[in-house]
Amino acid sequence: MRRRWVLGCILAVGLVACADDEPVTAPGSSTNAGGAGGTSTGGTSAGGGGAGGGPSCGDQWTNGTTEPDPDGPSTQIHGTSTFDGDHLWIAWNRPDSGSLFDVWLAAFACDGSLVTGPIEVTQADDNELDPVLSVSGDRLLVAWVSDNGSGPNNLDIRYRIFSLSGAALTDTIELAATRNGAAVTGNAISPSLAPIDGGWMLAGAWGHDDAPAFQAFVVELDIDGVVQGDASDADLDPAFGQTAIAVTADEAGVHVAWQIDSTTSTAPAAWWTTLGGTATMLGDPGARPHLAPGPWTVWDTDGSDIVVQPPGAAPKPLNATGLVHNPQLAVVDDQATLLWMEVTSGIKNRIHVAALGADGTPGVTTTLATQEAPSVYPVDLTMVDTTHAVVVYQDGTSPDFRLEAEWLTLTR
Repeated sequence: MRRRWVLGCILAVGLVACADDEPVTAPGSSTNAGGAGGTSTGGTSAGGGGAGGGPSCGDQWTNGTTEPDPDGPSTQIHGTSTFDGDHLWIAWNRPDSGSLFDVWLAAFACDGSLVTGPIEVTQADDNELDPVLSVSGDRLLVAWVSDNGSGPNNLDIRYRIFSLSGAALTDTIELAATRNGAAVTGNAISPSLAPIDGGWMLAGAWGHDDAPAFQAFVVELDIDGVVQGDASDADLDPAFGQTAIAVTADEAGVHVAWQIDSTTSTAPAAWWTTLGGTATMLGDPGARPHLAPGPWTVWDTDGSDIVVQPPGAAPKPLNATGLVHNPQLAVVDDQATLLWMEVTSGIKNRIHVAALGADGTPGVTTTLATQEAPSVYPVDLTMVDTTHAVVVYQDGTSPDFRLEAEWLTLTR
């Protein structure tokens, strides 16, 4: 990349997706590092009791809304979450004393009470945005995008590893990966994580000499955050930029989805691939794709509808009314759940969540209380079992956006 990218503008348009699945054995992964429960984009299953034989998450569950950072300053943005089998972890951005943002982290019990934190994750005096979370074994990986303000290559993906008690196990690590044996020094954005046995797959979009625009990549990290081998292209296509990266992993492999500029219209198109396979178009128009183990795929048709594709099945339109966008999937024990946003006015949105049948048909839809979730910041869905969900979102009016977490019991 040959020009400085302004991080806030890139990340404010809702182009970032993520997946935080339960660890599985994926091709090229390290040896088993543990992990319990069923496959889930929100972490491990809540059944079977907590650590030390205590009550399960479902037994503790209390529906309602939690403000994760009640004493923190406005603006609180870029909220994200994952489940470690006992606690829900939430990360978000707080402004620092200047005009930049830092990443913060906290853990909550399944009744919504604070267990650990808030903890400041970031260590540099740069603009640190767009955190994502994933648990592998007994470790929590926090990744984000950093803007050091010094172009042309001013954007980096950084990450840090914590224990499940909230202790930092590493300092900040800046992703230093190779492609075809050569170091990549261009800008990197749009981190997405999928746990595997012994570590994680980290996907994102970066600039390199073989393409003039961002291209999707995937690289393996071990349990200590050390890069394992070369990064892989998702599907090198120099003619089009690739953004809105999502990754998941299951027994069939590592799956990546992304959004490109369409070749047939002004709308974007959504694509996906299994590493080592052939890339396939999901939809044109197609935007903001997301993945869950199976693999399940979902995307929006650039605002007019949501389309879900179950494993091995045909795409299933939601036939939604209104302007709908930013879908997310979560899977626990082969049971899928869908989240999407619906514009109410301007950048204000409702948030809907529904359990899906095996063919992708939504069941009873739960609509959150908020009518003002801003579409410029991501909304995050974590399932702790097949019926209990947490949705992390921003609420309020700019610049006083506040982080919220709503605890839901769904009907299947």
